[in-house]
Amino acid sequence: MTDQELIHKVHNGSKEALNTIVERYYDEIYRFCLYLTGQETDSYDIAQDVFLRFIKYVDSYEYRNLKGYLLIIARNLCRDYFHHKKDTCDIEDQHSLGAADDRLDHVEESMILWPALQQLPIKQREVIILRIREELRFHEIAKMLGCNVSTVKSRYRLGIKTLKKLLESSG
Repeated sequence: MTDQELIHKVHNGSKEALNTIVERYYDEIYRFCLYLTGQETDSYDIAQDVFLRFIKYVDSYEYRNLKGYLLIIARNLCRDYFHHKKDTCDIEDQHSLGAADDRLDHVEESMILWPALQQLPIKQREVIILRIREELRFHEIAKMLGCNVSTVKSRYRLGIKTLKKLLESSG
């Protein structure tokens, strides 16, 4: 069943269709949050909040790309998370937000790429994650982030360049 069909059923009151949406996208939303925050427990909470927010506003949903819409919500909630952390943590605690997570599926990713990715500025990190992990096109990312395609491409190039330098210096 397509996302549009599921949304139509949700608009008509189907809880099963809503459960199908959550089952279909929860893992991807969680991984996206984990890549941005670096915190497993907080990422679970944020992912749950994404779907709670989606449920709250599902009647006004009119987009074609459900996954993109959920990622926008996740991105906004992750930004709120960082603003909250910035307000409540001192500088040393903020640096620990990027600690590697031992439970990632790929050991190499968690040992090498993860710490390097966490050192990137959030705007570059989110573009790289959306492009590589979520396999979105630059124009889709630009639409999600509310900026132009050249800005997205620039953030991507700068992020990849920085990642390469970080990986070369760690290897």
